[in-house]
Amino acid sequence: MNHAVFVVKVVDKPVHLNFKEYKTIEIKVQFPILRQKDSRSELTLLLWGDYRNDFLKYYKVQDYLIIQGTLTLKGYENGENKPKVIVKRIYPFLLA
Repeated sequence: MNHAVFVVKVVDKPVHLNFKEYKTIEIKVQFPILRQKDSRSELTLLLWGDYRNDFLKYYKVQDYLIIQGTLTLKGYENGENKPKVIVKRIYPFLLA
């Protein structure tokens, strides 16, 4: 498994998706600091269930989050090959 933990910043509003009977959201996020010039700085988060509802209720664009999830490169539509994280846990991250 590709279990991962990241600190990310929400950069775009969530996109609502319907996948079979599940209601999911897809959120574009980026890493706060780039480590290398040629590295990718954006990820897409996939959330459903209680995490979807909590995100819509408590978080907004420009918030920082700690996320735990499974990293995948598999595209769900159009054969796209972008990194995505299927979120298992989500926490707020406060910067002082």
